[in-house]
Amino acid sequence: MGTAMVRREDPALLTGRGQYVDDVDPPGTQSGGTEGSPPGGTLHAFVVRSPVAHARIASVDVRGARAADGVVAVLTAADLDAAGVGPMPGGEGMPAGALNPPFPVLAAGTVMWAGQPVALVVARTPALAADAAELVDVTYDELPAVTSPLAAAAPGAPVLHDGGPEGNVSFRARLAAGDADAAFARAAHRVRQRMTSQRIAPVTLEPRGVLAWVRGDPRAGDGRLEVRLPTQRPHGSRRWLSAMLGLPPERIHVVAGDVGGAFGAKGPIYPDQVAVIFAALTVGRPVKWIEERGESFLATTHGRDQVADLEMAVAADGRITALRGVVHAGFGAYLTPNAPGSLLGRLGPMLPQGYRISAIDVELVGVLSNTPPIGPYRGAGRPEGAYFCERLVDLAATATGLDPAELRRRNFIGAGEFPYTTCTGLVYDSGDYQAGLQEMLTRLDRTALETERARLAAATGELLGVGIASFVEPGGITPGAGHAGGAPDAGDQATVTVSPSGAVTVAVGTSGHGQGHETAFAQLAADLLGVPCEDVTVVFGDTDTAPFGYGTFGSRSAVAGGTAIYRACQAVLEAAKRADAPLPVAQAAARLGGLSATAASGAPPETYASGSYGCVVAVDPATGAVRVLRVVAVDDCGVVINPLLVEGQVHGAIAQGLGQALCEEVAYDAAGQPLAASLMDYAVPFAESMPPLLESYLVCTPSPANPLGVKGMGESGTIGVTPALVNAVMDALRPYGITHLDMPLTAEKVWTAIQAAR
Repeated sequence: MGTAMVRREDPALLTGRGQYVDDVDPPGTQSGGTEGSPPGGTLHAFVVRSPVAHARIASVDVRGARAADGVVAVLTAADLDAAGVGPMPGGEGMPAGALNPPFPVLAAGTVMWAGQPVALVVARTPALAADAAELVDVTYDELPAVTSPLAAAAPGAPVLHDGGPEGNVSFRARLAAGDADAAFARAAHRVRQRMTSQRIAPVTLEPRGVLAWVRGDPRAGDGRLEVRLPTQRPHGSRRWLSAMLGLPPERIHVVAGDVGGAFGAKGPIYPDQVAVIFAALTVGRPVKWIEERGESFLATTHGRDQVADLEMAVAADGRITALRGVVHAGFGAYLTPNAPGSLLGRLGPMLPQGYRISAIDVELVGVLSNTPPIGPYRGAGRPEGAYFCERLVDLAATATGLDPAELRRRNFIGAGEFPYTTCTGLVYDSGDYQAGLQEMLTRLDRTALETERARLAAATGELLGVGIASFVEPGGITPGAGHAGGAPDAGDQATVTVSPSGAVTVAVGTSGHGQGHETAFAQLAADLLGVPCEDVTVVFGDTDTAPFGYGTFGSRSAVAGGTAIYRACQAVLEAAKRADAPLPVAQAAARLGGLSATAASGAPPETYASGSYGCVVAVDPATGAVRVLRVVAVDDCGVVINPLLVEGQVHGAIAQGLGQALCEEVAYDAAGQPLAASLMDYAVPFAESMPPLLESYLVCTPSPANPLGVKGMGESGTIGVTPALVNAVMDALRPYGITHLDMPLTAEKVWTAIQAAR
């Protein structure tokens, strides 16, 4: 542990030997990708999607499609209803009385967003399926659409679902502690701002997909449903499929394989995937579906989409005393399981960040709209909470006349105050926020940057801006029993086996999809067992070979999966003592015919990583263009298993955070049509969007919450860089009196603001 080992996963992926869904066919079959494919070959599906955002379905005529060349089946909601399939899993952890409408697999009666699945065509080849889909005749009676959370929550907005207590408002929850009103009455300074964390798309390297086939007859109890599903949650997906299809979990086998990026978006299971799996059960043939990139903007869950109206109370000495206001969160047309938790369990409770704030009164409002459902996206509530708080802190620094770093110093929870219970009830395990901030400031060297500010203005006319942000990142969550069918007291499991030859296999329930789990967990087991790292094989992502786990999301793998591996290794070492001599574990395994133990993480307390980020930007007032010159990232993720993996996580997350800050946005017109539905018009960051060098540093306060001292930090870059960059741009625009602009800070938006200020 602590060694910067290169990822053992990378050679296969970098040389084209990865095994994604589209690379796989069931044993004994071949893809139906050519006209001459055998009768038992893999079939292909095409999803018929609604072209409108809100409409009644007057009729669905599939006769022409069913008669088309090569078509094996065409499924509609009526077919699924007759078989008792669905509904999709809805929102979890919601307040009593919340509107949680049934989420159909295929639309029935009404379509709720442009891109909602309406029918599924299964044919011999992808091209034949796509051609036949053109023959599915759906008549839509279009209805008014509403796409933004504020507009959807407004009185008189078009109502999507019946039965809600307040139109499209799914729920309201109040987060209150202390006397916020009294704190504001006493405050020397009050700053308030409306801030938007815009809707964005995950844009994973590999889009979604699914391959399903049957062995025998799963419904009769003598067969199994085989599912190749790129997912963050193999065991959770199996439980969901069991509930929707009416099959016992043991009759379903889920394999994730190579996932190709997920960022939270491959945590839920999707209607199109369920329809394809049901088609395989129905036709008795393997069926494959691979999402096209354009589809992903319409069908894969989006992230963020919150509007915050918040204010901060500050005493004369710079102490932040209270927060209050309201946050509206758009959830799309239906609720996915984790979506409410991003607001209720993450964004709201994390608003105080690392500050000693004693009072809060914030209303959290969940809203439904005619847009694709929201799901977790890298950070899932943490980036939004940090962004809203850190923008207010910078505004408070201006109001008080204090340096932004000094204001943060005066309000940080002290290193000797941990464990610390926040006003929202979270218990922070450990930290040294002052040390992280100081390390970042030292590396940033703001004194030298003031000289650079003058030089740049004289040389190019550009405005230099410097911004900082500090944050806290929760990780290691262990969900409740309903979250994925597991018992909360058991947690994630790991099985460690030492064969008589000395080879070690670590099977773990947390499921990797690009983070380097194979490498990190091998390092961990090698250290604990005292064996060479190359002797350790790590297995995950398969419900047959990996023990139960809730999955990988929310920066939980090192905490939950690592704790389970630690306990299983300790059990193996204890079992090795039966060799009646103090032997290395490999020799003990040889003498005893092998060793094996299974252990669970239990429900360890959450960990709270932290960080301070600094950004330096250059803004061209003539064009509004923003250049990122430097990003300085300082993270505290407790004990580090592999610093190279940590740095890679930071780099990737910063790229995504810069994308939201500068260019990414899923926007809609008045009819609910997406204005960005391909990579031609959705602006992901490019290499040139990045600074020449990402400067990444670490400080360490071990966590007392788990035996390894680790903390989750996979999302830190998306949390820290967005407020730091926006604060930097606002610093650059200070001469114009511009105090706030909503993300993304496109050249057009910045230029327009400058012209208005002039």
